[in-house]
Amino acid sequence: MSEHINKYHKGSEWRKWDLHFHTPTSYDYKNKSITNQEIIDNLISNDIAVVAITDHHIIDVERIEELQKLGSDKVTILPGIEFLCESRGSDPIHFIGIFPEKCNLQFIWEQIKNQTNIKRIYGDGKSENEVYCELENTANLIHELGGITTIHAGSKTNTLDNITHSLPHGVAQKEDISRHIDIFEL
Repeated sequence: MSEHINKYHKGSEWRKWDLHFHTPTSYDYKNKSITNQEIIDNLISNDIAVVAITDHHIIDVERIEELQKLGSDKVTILPGIEFLCESRGSDPIHFIGIFPEKCNLQFIWEQIKNQTNIKRIYGDGKSENEVYCELENTANLIHELGGITTIHAGSKTNTLDNITHSLPHGVAQKEDISRHIDIFEL
């Protein structure tokens, strides 16, 4: 019998996942003094089983690898990244790429950094909140690299629902976006 089956001896059970989690690496994170150990301790104390680190326009490879070591056997850390999208309603839409726990994270980060508009942060000196990534091409890249995509939906801020339903082009834009998204985050 495998170790994984023995770990959950009751069969199916509910587990808490957070697939949209920021760290002090994110440009808009308020308390930059939070340590990786404090992050792990807080996740464990809140019974979070799986978390995706989705900082804005950056994959902090070193931080994610340290969080994975600190959380080993207690919480699963999935690498991810949050993008500002060129598709807009009243505010820019955000979408996320999430990757497997055991992936070549440095390779993935280099591909994203060089094949999306994130390269403008490094090449043109733009700030993180001045760069918008094209959703279709970026989502395709995420999928090619073995990841999945999520998008804000519902009443959250920076949501797909900021695009109006009252105009045919808004409905068409939402339909186009939905073809590239795996999970709608409500």
